[in-house]
Amino acid sequence: MNWFRKKSWTSEDKIHFFSKLKRAREYNRAQYIRVQAVELIETNKIELLEVAESLLIKMLTEYPDDKFNRASAFDSLGDIYKKQNKLEKAISYYKKALDFENEYPSVKTQSYLSYAELIVKNKMTDKFDVVKTVILERFDTILFPIEKYKAASILSIIYKKEQLDNLALKYSEIAEQHANKETSGLRYHSDLGIVTKRLSWLDKLVKRK
Repeated sequence: MNWFRKKSWTSEDKIHFFSKLKRAREYNRAQYIRVQAVELIETNKIELLEVAESLLIKMLTEYPDDKFNRASAFDSLGDIYKKQNKLEKAISYYKKALDFENEYPSVKTQSYLSYAELIVKNKMTDKFDVVKTVILERFDTILFPIEKYKAASILSIIYKKEQLDNLALKYSEIAEQHANKETSGLRYHSDLGIVTKRLSWLDKLVKRK
């Protein structure tokens, strides 16, 4: 296991990580901190989410000129706050990631979908126009069926709210098509990004037409 992919954070883990970080090349340090934070986020343990948050804030504070990892750090902070049920804060950080991606589009995250899902799930209709714009800007370039399923479902919900029934139907059909895809279309990773478990709350909102 790489020293920056720990799934625990004992005193020994912390000392080991920072001793290795200190010896790492400076231009790689922000990435190592971010990757370690993501590993801790994936454990879903409350105490490790707090450690991940502190690592990401450290990264953003100490390496403000690192453009490559910044959007991803904002996205990961959004994930932390979503897991902690701090929804307004999560939405704020997903939006920070999106805004940064607009400035530096070379690195893209999943923030656009995470942001859109929270807005729609919590019926924040005042932000529906922003969500629609963000998704439509990316829709034609979405690669994986699971992303297309989520994005099309969200567009269907928004268009129904706008009483544009033809567009709502169009995107609900696109969502259904991609939800049922059995392959990703990639030659060597045919099962990557397919829908293995549908989102019941999303399907329910789509079908409420």
